[in-house]
Amino acid sequence: MTTTYHIADIRNVALAGHGASGKTSLADALLFAAGATQRKGSVDDGTSTLDYDDEEKRRHFTIDCHLGHLAWNDKQVHLIDSPGYPDFIGNALSALAAVENVVLAVSGPAGIEVNTRRLFNEARRLSLGRFIAITKMDADNVDYRSDLEAIRETFGNSCVPFNVPIGQGASFSGVIDVLQTHDDDPADCPLAPSEAYQMLVEQIVETDEDLMTRYLEGESIDVEELRKAAHDAIAAGKLVPILCVCTRKDLGVKELLDLITTCGLSPSDVHRFGTRGDDGDASDEEILPAEDGTLVAQVFKTSNDQFMGKLSFLRILSGRITPDTNLVNLRSGKTGKAGHVYVLQGKAQEEVSEAIAGDIVAIAKFDDLHVSDTVSNVGGNTSVRQLKVSPIKFPAPMVPRAVVPKAREDESKISAGLAKIADEDPTFTIRRDAQTHELVISGMSDLHLDVIQQRLKNRYKLEMTTHIPHVPYLETITTPAEADYRHKKQTGGRGQFAEVHLRVRPVERGKGFTFTDAVKGGTIPNQYIPAVEKGVRERLDRGAVSGNQVVDVEVEVYFGKDHPVDSSEQAFKTAADHAFRRAFEKANPVLLEPIVSVEVTVPSAHFGDISADMSTRRGHITGMETLSAGQQTIQAVVPLAEMLSYASTLKSMTSGHGSYTMEMHGYEAVPPNIQQQIVDRYQRSRAGVEEE
Repeated sequence: MTTTYHIADIRNVALAGHGASGKTSLADALLFAAGATQRKGSVDDGTSTLDYDDEEKRRHFTIDCHLGHLAWNDKQVHLIDSPGYPDFIGNALSALAAVENVVLAVSGPAGIEVNTRRLFNEARRLSLGRFIAITKMDADNVDYRSDLEAIRETFGNSCVPFNVPIGQGASFSGVIDVLQTHDDDPADCPLAPSEAYQMLVEQIVETDEDLMTRYLEGESIDVEELRKAAHDAIAAGKLVPILCVCTRKDLGVKELLDLITTCGLSPSDVHRFGTRGDDGDASDEEILPAEDGTLVAQVFKTSNDQFMGKLSFLRILSGRITPDTNLVNLRSGKTGKAGHVYVLQGKAQEEVSEAIAGDIVAIAKFDDLHVSDTVSNVGGNTSVRQLKVSPIKFPAPMVPRAVVPKAREDESKISAGLAKIADEDPTFTIRRDAQTHELVISGMSDLHLDVIQQRLKNRYKLEMTTHIPHVPYLETITTPAEADYRHKKQTGGRGQFAEVHLRVRPVERGKGFTFTDAVKGGTIPNQYIPAVEKGVRERLDRGAVSGNQVVDVEVEVYFGKDHPVDSSEQAFKTAADHAFRRAFEKANPVLLEPIVSVEVTVPSAHFGDISADMSTRRGHITGMETLSAGQQTIQAVVPLAEMLSYASTLKSMTSGHGSYTMEMHGYEAVPPNIQQQIVDRYQRSRAGVEEE
């Protein structure tokens, strides 16, 4: 396929909204209406063009973002269907980063839901053209006027109807274009077209002084002039068209395509920025979309295809790509040929001979590319630093789980498989906890991690179980102390003998471990001093009272005894281990627990419940802020141990309308009653395992 269009002819559109709002059904209907597919796919019967993943078919909702394309009114439209549930917000944010327009699906029966608000605000932050499609207009319990009022109350009066429904619910039979002239208002329209016309025109002319003057003087403004002004108002963020659709009956679908292609934004209408080099003082520079010149493209999605290998999805911001283009990853410096360049229709791949600025394509077998990477073309003046696109912003995953392979021999395979999945999903991470030695995965929710676990099984035939990870407590002391230990064994032949006397002292928080040799008179021969230090260091890693790492302590060895035959490095190491534990237990040990800074965003109605819940978690509220649209944030510092299952609690308390972020704040002493519980639990777990 050869490109026959130009930048001004491209419309990139993300379909977004809450789960079960009908986004994927709308995508299937748009493709079918434009003749891009021969039959209209269905989510319910598993034939959707875009929801083709086995896990998506099984669960009947979108997990990844998927691509499609169509032609309409001589415009090339690239569609990205994105997930609706907050559990998979990362893929939705990737989709928004690759487009200039977003159609937010609002379910007619359900109204505005939590993820709709979040994605609307993100689209506004990115200066995208926003359109709202009220879906499922033929469903029971649809109240168009209530939906319209809720949209305008939530998102502002810039949201105005571009068409009105003829009937609603079972009687829904079509839509009326508000800008067209109508002699009479049909009785079965829940909103009179004349009333909608006045709302729409007044919002459009507000953005144009000349049109405002003419309108106030009573002049009739031409429909095409209004459409042109509507495009400018959408680009300025001052107009959000509302339309009605019913994908089951294919009503309102073509009208949506008409509006996107006539009033939607092209790649030239949205300003995108990048920086040159990695300097901290590098200023933002606008990326000008041009079909010729230096290539600038950003990776917004990757996938590991069973047959094609790794696919990297690129949004071309400037320049063009052909199969012969030499590419360079500006993050790593790795280079390679573009090779095959594809446009996608769901899982179907169509090879193209070139792609221009504004296009969305995929390239295969460039293994080093990751989400947010910038790709450029090799050559030209290499002394000039290339322009890197600003990275896509993703929320940090807040739900950690420790991984246990069902088959011990699968541990390395599971790590490799999870790493590949993490490469596809920026809101999923995998790490090995250096202190607890657990393999810990983190995601947006239990559902998110359940899908990850199922994908690992489906793709790589690997199974695992998960549990809440151990909290990485630390041990330290608060007073000086000293102790000694004599290690003596005689079992026939050469025995074991070593005696070690140690002093321990607390040091300033964060200073770590210090070992001092204060032995005088050779009571411990010099060759055994390193063994004493090694015995202490090994105990630091294993902990002295609770099995957690020891920090911020000074250890001094000042006396000991040896035996000319029975002493050895191992004997002194063992003696030092026990002497240190005895001294540590005398030095008023305390456990330190990780404390996190938390910011919770909820509707104001839930503020009291969230504040009270924080108190039960031993949290201290440090601040609060009132946001727009009835939202409020609460800042607090809370022990990490109290936050490991917070995601499900917050979801339950706010009906899914709350979100939170969390980052490390520091360490503080554990309250004595809780410390005793942790120590007792550790002592029970090691009873009979480690000999004194």
